[in-house]
Formats: sequence, C-alpha cells, structure tokens
Amino acid sequence: MNVLRDVATTGLLAVVALQAACSSASGDYRAQPPDAELLHSAVQQMTNVIVYDIFSPPQASRAYAYATVAAYEALRHEDSTYRTLAGQVNGLTAVPMPRPDSEYYFPLAGVHAFMTVGKALTFSQKRMDSLRTAMHERIRDLGVPEPVFQRSVAYGDEIAQHILAWSKKDNFLQTRGMPKYTVTADEARWRPTPPAYMDAVEPNWAKVRPFVLDSASQFRPKPPHAFDMTEGSPFFEQVKEVYEAGKNITEEQRAIAAFWDCNPYVMNVRGHAMYATKKITPGGHWMGI
Repeated sequence: MNVLRDVATTGLLAVVALQAACSSASGDYRAQPPDAELLHSAVQQMTNVIVYDIFSPPQASRAYAYATVAAYEALRHEDSTYRTLAGQVNGLTAVPMPRPDSEYYFPLAGVHAFMTVGKALTFSQKRMDSLRTAMHERIRDLGVPEPVFQRSVAYGDEIAQHILAWSKKDNFLQTRGMPKYTVTADEARWRPTPPAYMDAVEPNWAKVRPFVLDSASQFRPKPPHAFDMTEGSPFFEQVKEVYEAGKNITEEQRAIAAFWDCNPYVMNVRGHAMYATKKITPGGHWMGI
C-alpha cells in the first residue's frame, strides 16, 4: 500500500506539472498549454502492457513508480516552483538538468522518459517501442522543430537512464532469486487455495527499498489475533464474519470484489475446464483514477 500511495502521489505531481504554463519560447507549438492527455495516454498504454505481461500488483506498482518519477523529473522544469524528488525519496541522487542555453519541449521529454523506463521494467518491449513511436508522432504533429524534438528526446533518455540506475539498487532483482514462500501443514499458516492454487505473491517484498519509509517495519500494524479455532475466540469470530459475508454476498458486492481483485488474472472454472482471463491490477486502477 505504501508503494501504491507513492505512485499515486507522484502521478498526481506529474500531471499537475504537465498542465503548468509553458515558458515564453518562440514557436507555434507553444501557443497553447501542453496537453495533459499525452501523459494520460502514456500511462494507459503502460497499463495495457502490464495487463498483457500479467504483473502482480506489487510488481506493477514498482514499474508505475519509477516511470512516473522519470516523467515528473522532466516535466517539473515547466514550472520553477516544483522541486526535484532527489534527496526526498530514498536513494535518488541529483537528476541531470537541461542546458540553460537550449530550448526543450519538456512534455516530450517527460513522455519519452516515462515510456523508456516503462519499456525497461516490463516484458513486452516491442509493444512499448511501438507505443513510444506513436506518442512521438503525436507530438511531432504539434509542429515541434526537429532540433528541439531531438534535444528533448535526448534529455528524456538521460533522465530515464538515471532513474533506471536508481531502480537497480532497490534490491528487487535480488528478491527474484530468494526462496519462495514455504507451504507447511501448520493450520495457522497461509496455504494456496483452489481453483488456481497460486503461489504466495511477493513474500520477499519487505526487502525491497521503500520510497519514503526508512524500512518496511517503520510503521508496524497491531499484530493479528492469535490463531485459535475455538468457537467464540477473537480469531474464530473474525473468520466466521468473513465466512458469513461470503455466503450472503450480493451481486453488487460480488462485482465490487471482482473489480478490486488483486490477482493479475482471474481463473474461470467451467466444469472440468479451467482458463485464465487477464485483467488490470489495483495499481492500474489507481493510476487510471
């Protein structure tokens, strides 16, 4: 949840920065404020790729976060009141600055940085390449001069590489090789459930560097009730509450639960047949909102 909240905050900052007034540079393409829809479209396109790649919610949140930080660091130059996130989020060092004697189109630099980081952090890289090309063409149609276009793309690349270097130090790659969650016969421990019997999602996520917290243990919730299936125990009453809610669920509640379901795909069971349907994760929902 902390990661998702960081993503939502960063995304909001990026959109606000994109809508800021342009600098007083010459050229017809600067006659009107940049269109926030360019960044909105880039986010939606990345969401489509994340759905296609079947990312888990934590993994999706990580990809959104780094890509959106990259966009923000480029877009913030449209308005001097916006501060860099370097020094404010864990591990991010000073981000490359644009040359003061050169003209840039920062909405292009921001979208390019977003798509470049998004490509590096997803699997379907050819899809991301085609999406980035389409975004470039949309911006070319605004009449951005070629020198400004190329300079802005280069600056977006520079920021993207800086953000990607930062992302590689968050311990995510190391967690890929860590042991999976161990299933035991202990009734108090989580076990896979039918119909998919999926593995536990990201059991080592607490080892990934947070964006603002000093660690995953900085704010510990109260511990849960001790496992006790004795009728009338606090644990038993909670289990019973969930069980009864599931038995008496309405169609509206079922639809709401399906909408916010955390799985990147839903298992459909029809008799002896079982197949998966890909769908958006909660991180994608929040970015869309």
